[in-house]
Amino acid sequence: MKQSKHFQDCDKAMKDWQEWAENQQILNPEEFPPLHFTPKDQKNKSAFKLFKLDHIVEIKKQHPEYGFKERLETLKHMWRNLNKDEKYIYVQKSKQLKF
Repeated sequence: MKQSKHFQDCDKAMKDWQEWAENQQILNPEEFPPLHFTPKDQKNKSAFKLFKLDHIVEIKKQHPEYGFKERLETLKHMWRNLNKDEKYIYVQKSKQLKF
């Protein structure tokens, strides 16, 4: 069965795109600079959320096979085992953002 002109064009476009994608050096999302939040966004940041923002890229690099749930469990475990001085820094940052 012969393909219509439309499907032939789609196949060609897909092959062209695949060839282009193979030749490109696409940036890794983990290499992007951290997002800048507006003050409205920052007001709702808990100490744990600030900790998570600082460590999520590290977790993704160490365990690329982890899904969202596993990464979150790892972060929770790290947060629970954080010493009081380090945790205090995040609590103070969170308090500063809320006011």
